[in-house]
Amino acid sequence: MLAVSAIEHPCILKPAAQLARNGWLVRSVAVDASGRANFDDFAEVLAARPSLLSIMLANNETGVVQDIPALATAAKACGGWFHSDAAQALGKLPLDFRVLNLAGVHALTLSAHKACGPKGAAALVLDKRVELQPLIAGGGHERGLRSGTENVPAIVGFGVAAELAAQRVAELPRRLRALQQRLESGLAGLGVRIFGAGAERLPNTTYFAVPDIDGETLVGKLDREGFAVASGAACSSANPEPSHVLQAMGVAPEIARGAVRVSLGAGNSETDIDEFINALRATVGRLQGLTALAV
Repeated sequence: MLAVSAIEHPCILKPAAQLARNGWLVRSVAVDASGRANFDDFAEVLAARPSLLSIMLANNETGVVQDIPALATAAKACGGWFHSDAAQALGKLPLDFRVLNLAGVHALTLSAHKACGPKGAAALVLDKRVELQPLIAGGGHERGLRSGTENVPAIVGFGVAAELAAQRVAELPRRLRALQQRLESGLAGLGVRIFGAGAERLPNTTYFAVPDIDGETLVGKLDREGFAVASGAACSSANPEPSHVLQAMGVAPEIARGAVRVSLGAGNSETDIDEFINALRATVGRLQGLTALAV
């Protein structure tokens, strides 16, 4: 049996669905309205003694941070292996695999580009007791787990990015948190809904919706104003679908379709925040005016 949270990134949910098609029993762990794992539901999952669990450390849409040490400690009794996707937390939260491992985490995944490193390089940090089989047999690299030749420049770049992230992690999150608070103070004046606002979140991520404004439309308008934000919805022109994360949090589909994600970085400033709020205010005003005319 495999257990995954309902808000995992597709890199976890898609393989889980593939395993389900191959006969695995897959159980989803529910989350509360703030996007945190529901401990009562998690206890029920543990009672079924899953052999593998995967709960992400920080969500890629809401930025909500899970209490991974507590979850992993609770999972020890079931005897399964515990994995956590920590890609979003790299460089934004202190990460120490030794501490997480003591709590019961056996595997941790990281991605270089989340810490301004090269795209295409990632890391799987493992408890030495975990034995893996390669997906593709062949070359024998990395103790027989990799068949292709390593991308050495990307790996070196990841190492440098990790060193720089470790140096900045004491200061950067504080600065990002201040910018996030400035951003969300401005958003509050526009009557938006901020998802996961009641939970601990990453200092760089704000996920919000403006009532009665489509998220994809808003993203396109803001892009033309010079602001690169993202819609949280996985949409196509033929079949628009609201975010599975927001659905798991119990957000109504009509609100979820308006979701927009803002990610802050080391290069952002207070001026950027103020200009964004001004552009958002003007854009929302125009869109609301068009909506009123349509009615």
